[in-house]
Amino acid sequence: MKMMVLFCSRLLIPALFVLAPLSRAFCGDGLEYDPEIGIIARVTATMLSEQQYRHRKTDDALSADVFDEYFRALDPWKFYFTKEDIGGFADQRLELDDQIKRGDVSFGFKVYDLLVRRMKEYADFASVVLGDGFDFMLDERVLLDRKDSDFPSASGQKDLWRRRLKNDYLTMLLVDRALTEDEAKTDEDKEKDKVVSLWRKPPKERILSRISSAANNLEARNQLDRLEFYLSALSRVCDPHSAYMAPSSVEDFDISMKLSLVGIGAVLTSEDGYTKIVSIIDGGPASKDGRLEAEDRIIAVSQGSELPVDVIDMPLSDVVRMIRGEKETVVNLTVLKGKMGFHGIPEIISLVRDVVSLEDRVAKRSVRKIKTSEGAEKNIGIIDLPSFYTDFAGSQSGSDDYRSSTRDVKRILEEFSAEGIDGVVLDLRRNGGGALREAILLSGLFFDGGPVVQIRSSETGAVTVESDTDGKTYYSGPLLVMIGRLSASAAEILAGAIQDHGRGLIVGDAHTHGKGTVQTIVDLDRIVRYYGVSFRAGSLKLTSAKFYRINGDSTQIKGITPDIVLPNLTDAMELGERHLEYALPWDSIKPASYDSSKVLVPLIPVLREKSGERVRLSQKFQQLGKNIDRFKEIRSRKDASLNMDVRWKEYKEERELLEKERTLLKEEDEDTKKGAEDIHLDEALNIMSDLLELK
Repeated sequence: MKMMVLFCSRLLIPALFVLAPLSRAFCGDGLEYDPEIGIIARVTATMLSEQQYRHRKTDDALSADVFDEYFRALDPWKFYFTKEDIGGFADQRLELDDQIKRGDVSFGFKVYDLLVRRMKEYADFASVVLGDGFDFMLDERVLLDRKDSDFPSASGQKDLWRRRLKNDYLTMLLVDRALTEDEAKTDEDKEKDKVVSLWRKPPKERILSRISSAANNLEARNQLDRLEFYLSALSRVCDPHSAYMAPSSVEDFDISMKLSLVGIGAVLTSEDGYTKIVSIIDGGPASKDGRLEAEDRIIAVSQGSELPVDVIDMPLSDVVRMIRGEKETVVNLTVLKGKMGFHGIPEIISLVRDVVSLEDRVAKRSVRKIKTSEGAEKNIGIIDLPSFYTDFAGSQSGSDDYRSSTRDVKRILEEFSAEGIDGVVLDLRRNGGGALREAILLSGLFFDGGPVVQIRSSETGAVTVESDTDGKTYYSGPLLVMIGRLSASAAEILAGAIQDHGRGLIVGDAHTHGKGTVQTIVDLDRIVRYYGVSFRAGSLKLTSAKFYRINGDSTQIKGITPDIVLPNLTDAMELGERHLEYALPWDSIKPASYDSSKVLVPLIPVLREKSGERVRLSQKFQQLGKNIDRFKEIRSRKDASLNMDVRWKEYKEERELLEKERTLLKEEDEDTKKGAEDIHLDEALNIMSDLLELK
């Protein structure tokens, strides 16, 4: 998710140690690394213990978690390391805390080097096995989702490798078969032909190139980049949003914060070795294309007419660099559709890079006419708000016309008022957050004033209440706020405030994302200078505060529960904070002082019943329910057949299901252009109609 980043106004310098003269560090078996590495490790460990929200002690319990997390991070599918490998390091399981305090990161470097060796062994093994070929008529299966599996024994690993290679080879053959069918249907589509040509090298050559490239990329990383893997494992066992960033990653982060970034317009994350789509940014190439969706996994990237490069197990920063590029150039993404689990055949999506401009991401308005059950016609204003944005420079300079989400929504509300709008729908379903201050000010547009959010600091535990103080209401009529699993952070704050003040109805997915934490970026270059040394040390991103609703409930984990729940495919996806390892828990604090009369509360049961009956009778929601059940069934499968005929039949069935869903949610308008039919927005408008009648 997008996150709100706070930069420290007061930097606390931990009382760490007296620095000895810098010299190269050696470990027991001759492993050597730069002395700065040890300093960075000690600074990181101390700051996590003292300033991260959880204040987790650097002790044996943390050591055991770091031990497990590091092996899991380097080898999430339990594929390269063996039980014997893990056992060889077992004597250090409870020693890592003491080692890190001394600046000794030899464990991290040794395990990393072992991974490189195992990947090279796999490359050698693949060269032999691929040369022998495979029998795809056998009734054999491969376990694809190994997250919950044990590491293999040394004797069983080779069979695991063989099945993985056989699956990769079969997948390549199925991709070629699927693309050949597409070619027959789209002979005039030259762009499609170019993409198809990328895959015409023999499967053996493609697989060996991918495996060799992955091993070489891992081996080529410098010491600071290797350190990032280890210290990020240390950070993650404190919470999933804390991380050490090497200097190269800091540069990538800085670039990603600039609006002029040229790319595809998608928020990415790394999960279990895959690069996963978190959300699509409005106005970007991916949004305009429409095929890339949240939960999709990118497994390969190619530039223009070049061959695809496998990105499984590749660091996210490297994948981002490959996707980024010059404006109007083509990037080809090989994608496993999230809706198909591990069983679908990869789909190639070609996108033309472009600048995702602020203008494409601003609040947008539209008006829909609805009829009440009594036949009265009503005009409903709809505001689509993709993020909480602001022009910080314009605001600080005192400009009278700087751009902000609050200013834009206020202008739209004034237009709606002049037009005689009967109700307003605020759509936050794809809003991943943004500027906290904007969420506070924008919430205040709908009530006279009062508290909006509470923030508890990790430093002192003190709670700050942030309020709207202008004493004005810019829209006092019927209000409905739409939320979804992708609504996060600042979007959850606004929805929670509207619900707590009883100012509007909240409608949507079973709950929002549940990210109720604040991250701070600490420049470690500045920290080490306090100890008389100067070098590029990178940065530490740590969780420094937590959000709470004004009713005292945290937005962490649970997010916002709507007044009326509408079924959605996202409810079957592993989206949200609750699915992240080591996430901070939900808790509550003392409520703020606010008007809790909640005039809408008595109406909610009636509105919920009416909506539920419509959803139950709706053919489109019925079909969506079947798709959700089918999706859950597909996602529950952990293995896949290695039989060509069986696998092709499964692919055809799943592809037909996906096409049915796409057809369900689309219809041709009178200009023969495809236009999305939003069944959730339609039902929200029906709920608004009920609300207008009841009020």
